[in-house]
Amino acid sequence: MVATNTIGQGDTRQGGLAVIVKTGGTIISAHRFVKWPGVVNVEVNLVAVRKGAWQRPCYLDGRPVPSISSRLDDGPEIDPKPLPVNKGKAFLGSRVRGIGFVLDPEEAEALIAKEARNRDCLFPYLNGQDLNTHPEQKPSRWVICFFDWPPEKGSQYPDLWRIVEQRVKPERETVKQAKDRENWWLFQDYRKGESLVSLRRVLVRSRVSELHAVAFVPQGWIYNEQLVVFAFDDDYHFALLQSSVHEVWLRKQASSLRTDVRYTPTTCFDTFPFPPTEYGRIEKMPEAFQEAGRIGAEYHEHRRQIMLARQLGLTKTYNLFHNPDCTDRDIVHLRELHAEMDRAILKCYGWEDLDLQHGFYQNERGQTRFSVSPEARREILKRLLDLNLKMANSGNGGAA
Repeated sequence: MVATNTIGQGDTRQGGLAVIVKTGGTIISAHRFVKWPGVVNVEVNLVAVRKGAWQRPCYLDGRPVPSISSRLDDGPEIDPKPLPVNKGKAFLGSRVRGIGFVLDPEEAEALIAKEARNRDCLFPYLNGQDLNTHPEQKPSRWVICFFDWPPEKGSQYPDLWRIVEQRVKPERETVKQAKDRENWWLFQDYRKGESLVSLRRVLVRSRVSELHAVAFVPQGWIYNEQLVVFAFDDDYHFALLQSSVHEVWLRKQASSLRTDVRYTPTTCFDTFPFPPTEYGRIEKMPEAFQEAGRIGAEYHEHRRQIMLARQLGLTKTYNLFHNPDCTDRDIVHLRELHAEMDRAILKCYGWEDLDLQHGFYQNERGQTRFSVSPEARREILKRLLDLNLKMANSGNGGAA
């Protein structure tokens, strides 16, 4: 078969290759991330499947392996389970459905200057591109948001109501969904974010990105649906989610869009086993967790200073981070902090015996990345999967 990369990912995998494997089929060969000839930036997978058993070696990207899973790797054919304790702590931002809600900063500022109470329904509007390209992760636009209000309340802001009526309503009247037609002044999906109310800041990640980078941004902005929002404001959870431990897991569970990774909260986060702890409040956590938070804060601040000094966003900063030819002191120190942070997170799991062997390695696409060794990656995945199943079977999840 010639298939897109998603053949071994997400719902496509579960409805295709996973069914074949569970009903006695064998994947005997897979060649992944093959660049499609021509100008289109598309990768494909080449897959050979046999009905029944196979007594010879299987070949994954040209090398012999004992077996190939429905994820098109040589790991076990076991799916991690959602952990109830993780539910609601990571979600996609709001779906607006109507470019008329979105304003340039100048127009938003003029509306606030004209009537200060317009600020009640005007918010900075952060998307994935802003997050990854702006040196300070600042939004480039604003958005009008009437929350889940009835029209009687929204129309009390006549300047904003008029804009939405003129710029959004005509488009909404043509859509198929009755809910969106009838409630034209509301977002298609406004994320209330009850879990964020008590936080002073939140962690976000671009939903689609080749590089993994999470960052703190102010609480109270409107986050676009192309962002994943994590309901944490402490340095320990930044360290955990930015660590190689979480990155190894998410790259295993994520789907892809062209050559980028698509972070899906249901598969990448809801199944992720946090270090087990009996404590629910970060300030009461054991010393190992506090140390991880200290290093995470140092890492985040050093990365922030790099971006400010160089006037680079997250993507270009991590391009330097992963470039073995870049030996600038600030970038080298960021790598050192990343390795230190990873070791601190391992200590939270009680896995100090694992040698991560940080260095420059080629990934499955042949790209050079500063990361843990392939052997460490496999061992991390094995331990996380074992922990996931143990937590799921215990019924409590055990996450911090």
